[in-house]
Amino acid sequence: MSISLGAVIWSSVKPIIKIYLIIGTGFLLAKMDILTAEATKTISNIVLTVLLPCLSFNKIVAEIEDQDIKMVGIICLSSVIIFGTGLFFAWVISKTMSVPKQWRGGILAGGMFPNISDLPIAYLQTMDQGFIFTEKEGEKGIANVIIFLAMFLFCVFNLGGFRLIEMDFNYSDEESSYTTRELNGTDPTSSDTFSDNDALEKRDVNKEPGVTNKNDNSIEQHIESNEVVSKSKSCSNSLDSNSESGDLSLISTPDSNEPSLTNNTESSMINCTSRFHQPVALGSETQQTKRASRVTLSTERQRTLSHCSNKNKNSQHPSMYDLIQQYSNVDQYGNNLHEEVSVNNVGYDKGGANRTTSNQSVMDRIRGSNLTRIITSEANVSKKDIDNSGKSLPKWMHKKFPLTKFIVFFLKNCLRPCSMAVILALIIAFIPWVKALFVTSDHTPHIKQAPDHQPALSFIMDYTGYVGAASVPFGLLLLGGTLGRLKIGKLYPGFWKAAVVLVFLRQCIMPIFGVLWCDRLVKAGWLTWEKDKMLLFVIAISWDLPTMTTLIYFTASYTPVDMPNPIQMECVSFFLMIQYPLMVISLPFLVTYFLKVQMKV
Repeated sequence: MSISLGAVIWSSVKPIIKIYLIIGTGFLLAKMDILTAEATKTISNIVLTVLLPCLSFNKIVAEIEDQDIKMVGIICLSSVIIFGTGLFFAWVISKTMSVPKQWRGGILAGGMFPNISDLPIAYLQTMDQGFIFTEKEGEKGIANVIIFLAMFLFCVFNLGGFRLIEMDFNYSDEESSYTTRELNGTDPTSSDTFSDNDALEKRDVNKEPGVTNKNDNSIEQHIESNEVVSKSKSCSNSLDSNSESGDLSLISTPDSNEPSLTNNTESSMINCTSRFHQPVALGSETQQTKRASRVTLSTERQRTLSHCSNKNKNSQHPSMYDLIQQYSNVDQYGNNLHEEVSVNNVGYDKGGANRTTSNQSVMDRIRGSNLTRIITSEANVSKKDIDNSGKSLPKWMHKKFPLTKFIVFFLKNCLRPCSMAVILALIIAFIPWVKALFVTSDHTPHIKQAPDHQPALSFIMDYTGYVGAASVPFGLLLLGGTLGRLKIGKLYPGFWKAAVVLVFLRQCIMPIFGVLWCDRLVKAGWLTWEKDKMLLFVIAISWDLPTMTTLIYFTASYTPVDMPNPIQMECVSFFLMIQYPLMVISLPFLVTYFLKVQMKV
């Protein structure tokens, strides 16, 4: 039976209404500071490590059969073409239009990786009510989306796609770099705009007065290190006393809506930050002492910069700086803060050898390990994790096989909960006898059932289905909360044109390629409109999805908390915010055309 055009249009618009209502709810929760930046990070990690893996396992085991191997291959090929097309458009824009050089890699990642998980699943779950698609077809479509998601994770993490974002950041040299504002005693947290490259000024620490020579006595070096630590502690204490004594007030500057610090707290912060960046002799210290000094300075600097904002949290509006404060994994020198903090759990004996403290339990060591950090967080990974991969292996292996560290890093990322769930689910789905232990279908053999006449392991499907159902609503709420914290500030001259053109190419031109690709799959005999209409529909809408939300989290993780002008965050904020208004028009239009013209419903 043919469906009228009006009914098809309504069926394509109705899912958008639901999606934007959920996103809007998250937006309001962020604006009211109910969904805080800390809560966003926590819930995001829960979705990543529990909810999404459960959803992936449940849908793949239930809906993928051994005869669907060809379908999985087509999805993998289609995802590569989608990513490659977006990357090509972004590269052309970066070369021909005004894009800041500090965001050349970010725009490539923004063009390459779409939000290919929550949005299409939410869309399908609204259309599988029997009017356009049946519930069974909808479940099959969700399984197809999860294969797309697995390819996304494979490219972003296993193959190092995150490096596109990380390479935009040039950090200060740890021993000899100073910013102009630090040398002039200016507040590094000021929101004034200036170029990071123009602000960096390198000097030779050996020419500074008071710097210990490499041949000085080690006792004198240890005393100097302790003096630096005591200075940082005194700065933090002075800030605490100023804030608690009522010397803290907030005013709005004419050029910015952000509140600024005044009175004694401002002078204390300026004094503290300038002392944090005093040159320190590191040349002849032992490696353990160098790391301990760096840890203390980094920790105290972050505590100082975030102290006032935490004290007055209710007086400030949610902003992208909250995301930086929660997700930032590096200091101004590019050192991994999580890796350095672990030094606090290590003691030193008289000979300088490190030893694990006795009160550190097995769970503490597991929680603090680099592997746990990599596989349980959404954006806490960097180039240093690649370089450090496989260091426990013999040195001859690295010399003989230069790709060892890349292989080890690749295997580490396969241990991500969602990746493991997809790999395990595909293995189960492709072996009929094993799949029969979880679900029964027309293609599974008959085996002895449990007393309730259900497969013996059906309780695992019940658990994963019940828990995984929360993944998509939480994902959309987090998307809305993230958008609620973004703000369009002072943009790089002409950048808005480049961003608008790329968004237009992604959401208006790429869908045309998607329709042509689906038509080519049918004409080549790989798929048919009758049997594979859901797979073709999923492929088509995957060409019209906005950029991955993870882009903002990665950018925040590589941004130091005291970075005075986070131009990368400003660019990605604008780029993300202009996509969702256009999706209200582009996605329903694509779906209406595809259903009525291509599928002839």
